[in-house]
Amino acid sequence: MNRKIFASAITVLTGIFVYSSCTKVDSTDLGNDLIPVVDNVHTFETVLDVVTDNFLYPDTTRTNGGDLHALGLIGNDPEFGATSANMYTAFTYGSQKVHPFVNKDSVVIDSVVLSLGYVTAYGDTNSVQTVEVSQIDNSTPGNFNDTFTYKLNHPPFPEMGGVRGTKTYAIKDLNDSLMYVNNGKDTIKSNNQLRIRLDNAFANQFVTGDTTNMYINDSSFRSNFRGLAIKMSAGSPTKAGISYFNLQAENTRLTVYCRVTVNGQVDTISPYFPANPVYTANLIKKTPANNYLAYLNNGNPDDDKVYLQSSPGSFASIKIKGLDTFQAKNRVIHRAELIMERIALPSNDTYGPVPLLFLNAVNEVGDSSITIRSDFTYTGDGSNNYDVAGFGGMFQTNRYVFNLTRYMQTGVSKGYRLYKTLQVYAPFYTKPYLEQPNGTIVALPPGVQPYNVNSPVGYGRVVLGGGSHPTQKMRVRIIYSKI
Repeated sequence: MNRKIFASAITVLTGIFVYSSCTKVDSTDLGNDLIPVVDNVHTFETVLDVVTDNFLYPDTTRTNGGDLHALGLIGNDPEFGATSANMYTAFTYGSQKVHPFVNKDSVVIDSVVLSLGYVTAYGDTNSVQTVEVSQIDNSTPGNFNDTFTYKLNHPPFPEMGGVRGTKTYAIKDLNDSLMYVNNGKDTIKSNNQLRIRLDNAFANQFVTGDTTNMYINDSSFRSNFRGLAIKMSAGSPTKAGISYFNLQAENTRLTVYCRVTVNGQVDTISPYFPANPVYTANLIKKTPANNYLAYLNNGNPDDDKVYLQSSPGSFASIKIKGLDTFQAKNRVIHRAELIMERIALPSNDTYGPVPLLFLNAVNEVGDSSITIRSDFTYTGDGSNNYDVAGFGGMFQTNRYVFNLTRYMQTGVSKGYRLYKTLQVYAPFYTKPYLEQPNGTIVALPPGVQPYNVNSPVGYGRVVLGGGSHPTQKMRVRIIYSKI
């Protein structure tokens, strides 16, 4: 059993959710932009060492239909190991009691195509990968029928009928323009699309369905056709990249190209079924290996390297040395920051860094995560729902920096708690308890948006210098004046 597992927060705190980023202008607010020159007479600089340790993160992340979905394989990242990402989606038919094939008894199917709207990629875009499409099993009770969304680590959903279509593609070609004929008449030019040909027999169920069962409404359509499993083949030629698709895009659909006879005239039609954003799943599995696995299992509580990857990912604990001594003396803190440097590795060129890291404190019991008092500001708007620019954590010039100025100042001048353990990680989203400027800790009320950190899900990984690294130590740098 792996020793490095972190318990999720289970205690619910009650209280009134009140938060304001407006505070009295005092020593707490000094110098985020105006930092005095260190002269060792009036202004001083000190560095506090840290102790770092690597852990697996107990990820309960869920995705919904509006999130970009990952599809791909990384067989062996030299530092982190393997990643697999598969997608599941239902489809919808908007018209009620109207048959999409006009005259179903005359239909001749020419082709069936699943198209997926491509957005971006991670890893080696020269990767050549093979995707397989199967039908989700209709007969298993409750199978793929949850509107609450699914976790990344949900077990695979049962399938039926075997593989219905495959496509081998190079990731780099997904944004190329392609031409295809629509309705047998119009030539369509499209890009940013993965088109997968399915076998014609698969589409017979859509033709034979009628307006008394399958096409009564969207619910009846789903009960007859649960959706598609879109999964990577283990036999893919190159396993070194992840592609991301928008299931709500106009060009994500299941299309049947066919001919029908109406009033004695043969016509070509192409009925299509858009993806249903209410019923989707993105199952992502990361299997630690190589140096990452070695550090998870090394039994050393003072790791010289920190391995962080995005959801489903990892985290590192950070213990700041000398906090009690520093807190005991009153002083004006002009700037306090936690600095983390990326270690240069050959694989960094292929597998890029996590764009944004998140930092929170951990309570003494170790069962609750808490935001960094005063430096973390919940906004409830924007893409992240918090003030990223003020708090920090962005990857810039080969490092990440978090602002701890107000947090440290309130610990020194007001005697507020300076936590013994901090936690850094790269979540898709997170929702720790919120510590307000007065030291009160509250839970975000139900329905309040979490803190969005890294999108798309599963994008990025980074190796940082830990507290005991010989040349790139993680550290807390403080510029202060004595009182």
